[in-house]
Amino acid sequence: MCSEVVRQNRWSKAVRLSASVALLLLASGCGGHFVARGTDLYGDGQYVEAAEVFERTEQRLATSSNAERARFGLYRGATFLKLGDVPHAARWLGYSRSILNKDPDALDKSDAALLDASLAAVGNVESTVPEQSEGSQLATARPNVTSNAAVAQ
Repeated sequence: MCSEVVRQNRWSKAVRLSASVALLLLASGCGGHFVARGTDLYGDGQYVEAAEVFERTEQRLATSSNAERARFGLYRGATFLKLGDVPHAARWLGYSRSILNKDPDALDKSDAALLDASLAAVGNVESTVPEQSEGSQLATARPNVTSNAAVAQ
């Protein structure tokens, strides 16, 4: 009877130890997974899905390394650029550039080249109002432009 209790106790400790090790490995292996998932979706041309992943995981940046933060900013900005959202693209690409300026090893050469190309593209995109076509919703909608005189009042 005593040996049965000892065996059960050892089994219980072994299960707890195995579970702890598995949990530790799982947690350490998922550190930068959120960045990798978003970059994979970007690479596959799934820009809307990539944008969703980046939006849902942005809060992880506070505890991320410079490399993870720089890649996150790069690919989030590049995703916004592909989706045509230039102001948000510029914000995130600038975020990545600021990290790279402080830590030149934060991005590898190919990612640094993508950052440079994306920043150049942001600078070359003009903010234009689409042409209005008769009968479309766009034809009746006017851009919300606030003049300096209206802002001053």
